[in-house]
This record gives sequence, structure tokens and C-alpha cells, in this order.
Amino acid sequence: MAATFESFKHPWPLFPGGGGVAPLPRPFLWLMRFLCCAALGVTGYLAATALQSQDVAGCGSGAVFDCGFVLHSRWSKFFSLPVSVPAFGLYAVVLTALAFCRAAATKSHLRVAWGIVTVGAIAAGLAALWFISLQVFAVGHLCIYCIAAHACGLALCLAILWKHPLGAWMTARLAGVSVLCVSLLIATQVFSAPPQTFTVERYPTGGAVNTPSALPAPNTSPKQQNKSKAEVFEPPSGVPDDAGEN
Repeated sequence: MAATFESFKHPWPLFPGGGGVAPLPRPFLWLMRFLCCAALGVTGYLAATALQSQDVAGCGSGAVFDCGFVLHSRWSKFFSLPVSVPAFGLYAVVLTALAFCRAAATKSHLRVAWGIVTVGAIAAGLAALWFISLQVFAVGHLCIYCIAAHACGLALCLAILWKHPLGAWMTARLAGVSVLCVSLLIATQVFSAPPQTFTVERYPTGGAVNTPSALPAPNTSPKQQNKSKAEVFEPPSGVPDDAGEN
């Protein structure tokens, strides 16, 4: 048991010893928390509407911005789940790790927390670049909610690459983990079979539509016209066919 407890005191292989955590100003830390909260709110709303098969508010069909088209494309799914669901989980993990990035935390806990933030922030930035490229080049439409969440992810990624609280070398190593995770996401979306799609056609309902069945037959008497109309529907049981002619 003593050896088991002693093993927890050694640094993790992913976060080896030899190097501290660079002190960051409190406004910078709170800015990262604000970006995570904003992205968490947007992805949570998209996940809730997608799981309930509802349309998002304030983003109708247009030439450029069409949230419905984007959120129902083949690139909006990851293992049959909306991509907003794993995105919500990612930002929740990063926000939780940021809660432990405080001066009162121990050095080992601080390194683990900033390691999780570094991997998550860089992964969010790389995923944002992937999905923005898909909207521009593959889908042909943009979603304002998706762009807002991706902007937060890019800002978090740039903030980590700028400050690199664990140092440049450790940040580069952790960036490799982020690249691996996003590469698996991209490979899953590219090589998975696209879902079955349907074309929705809408027709005007205000005016009457003239059909051949609605037009009277030429050179026919009113009695023959009434008989032809009666032949369209089957008479009720027990009523003779010639009851309507009397």
C-alpha cells in the first residue's frame, strides 16, 4: 500500500518533471474562462436543439447564412451524434481544468490542469479550422452559432500558443496529442458512409391548381359529368350506385 501511494507522487509520463508553470495574469485567466463559458453555452444550445430535432432561432435560410442546411449536412455528425455534443464535452473539460489553474494549487496539480487546458484548447482551435473550411468549401453555407463557437475555440488556441504556460517544448508535445485527436475526428467524418438524404419540395398553397380531373370533359352532358364525378369515390355500403341519379 505504501508503494501504491508513493506512485501518485511521481509526475505523469505526459507531464514529466523539470520545469515549472509560467505565471499568468489573472485577467488573462478569466478571459480564457469567459471564452470557455461562451463556447459552452453555444454548443450546449446546438446540442439540445439537435437532439430534440428542433430548428435554431434567428438563422433562416439565406444565400450565405443557413444554419439549418449546415446543421443537417453530413459533416454535422460524429458517430451518428451531432458534433456539438462532443464539442460541449470538450469545453466542459477545459473549463473544469481552468478552475484548478489558480495560485493556491500545488505545482503537480497545476501542471496537470494546464496540460489538459493546452490539449483541449489546441484541439478546439484545430477542429474550428476544420469545420470552418467545411462550411466554406464543402457545404457552401455558414452557421452563425457554429462560427461563434469556433471563434471561441480559435481564441483559446491562440492564447495557449501565445502564453504557453508549460513552456514551448511541453506545449509542442501536447499539441501533438491534439493533432492526433483532431485527425481521428477528420478521418471518421471523411471515411464514414454519408447518411441518406432527402429533397424537400415546397409548392404554393394559396391558389387553386387546375388538374385534368378537375376540368369537365368536353361535349358531355351535366348528367354524364355528375356520373363521372361520382365514379371517383366509392359509394357507401348499402347505397345503390344509381341512388344519386334519382
